[in-house]
Amino acid sequence: MSLVAASCGNDEDGSESTDAPASGPAPSEPAASDPSTSAPATSGPATSGPATSGPATSDPATSDPATSPPATSGPATSVPDNATSLDTNGDGTVQFAIATPGPRDDGAFYQALVEGVEAFSEEQGFEAPIIVDNIEASQAETELRNLARQDPDVIAVGAGELSDPLATLTEEFSDIFWYCNCGAGTPEIPGLAQARDDSSEISYSAGAATGLLLADTESTSAVFLGCCELDFEQEAFQAFELGLTSVDESFEVNYVATGDFNDVAGATEAFNQALANGIGAVYPFLGGSHEAVVGLANENDVITMSAGASNACERDDLAYQIAVQYDAGDYLETVFDSIVTGDLSEGEVFVFRVGEFDFVGAKFCDATEEQVAALDDVKAQIANGDFDAQFGEIKAEVYGG
Repeated sequence: MSLVAASCGNDEDGSESTDAPASGPAPSEPAASDPSTSAPATSGPATSGPATSGPATSDPATSDPATSPPATSGPATSVPDNATSLDTNGDGTVQFAIATPGPRDDGAFYQALVEGVEAFSEEQGFEAPIIVDNIEASQAETELRNLARQDPDVIAVGAGELSDPLATLTEEFSDIFWYCNCGAGTPEIPGLAQARDDSSEISYSAGAATGLLLADTESTSAVFLGCCELDFEQEAFQAFELGLTSVDESFEVNYVATGDFNDVAGATEAFNQALANGIGAVYPFLGGSHEAVVGLANENDVITMSAGASNACERDDLAYQIAVQYDAGDYLETVFDSIVTGDLSEGEVFVFRVGEFDFVGAKFCDATEEQVAALDDVKAQIANGDFDAQFGEIKAEVYGG
């Protein structure tokens, strides 16, 4: 049996969807991306960003020797009864392999996936995962095939730009459970169980949250730092702008392409230029350069936010004002729990809807009761479908359909 779960962020027509059950009451939290979150996110070329898909780098792929399976590893860890379905090679243990196009420690989307798999493996008593990061899109098939030949039970692919060879590889290595945290436009593949969110919903909530905080500053402008005007970036930007201006029509945000999701120098230059133009907020929709921008925002008292990570508010090394949540680690646990229990089957799509999960969408790290209440109201409107027409227009413009 081969299952591939993909947090693809693209709700293309023709897919058989299973709405994700709520993880407890969360009326105020939105869900994540449709075609986009994908990295940034959630996908795109080798330089793609965070989100429902993340950025790639030019660095060579690196395998984590510490987590690679040793030749002799001593007594195997037995598989918990409720997770035996993940022991796809039948050796009595479960081991994940993770492949990402960007760095595993980017402080954003990719790190969330890696840490999510590590935490899930530890909690379940699985073997330590094999991690290969900085994979270029042109090397995706080679690197993924190399991982598959190491006979892991599960391969978690971290972004849509690595998804092209999956149709071939899922057939060639059909015993492996394949999971792809993909982004916009990832096609359905036979035997592929997908998880999706909606970038328009997430990004609108992020824009509204930014506007609510910006209203207490002397600035009326923000900057959205991305990579290369990729389609999923444009969806996120346009929905963010829509949410921002819903708070105050005079607010404005500019998209600035830094040329790469991981180029710290380019992102720094773009931030400094925006700062000189009087911005009061920055959305670093980036991968490896994300934390550098957050640090600069902290130094200059500029409102900033995470790009995927749901634990941003708990960070003590960087100060976030907003967590824009589409955390691959949070999705992972929910999706795998559903697969283990049989609630998600091959060919179905697990949909993270706005308002059903408290770990999806914008969340304030520190705000007044009035601001929190206002954001909760926005999320309720999103959950009610009040902006579906506008989100549909954005998707049609960006993806041409």
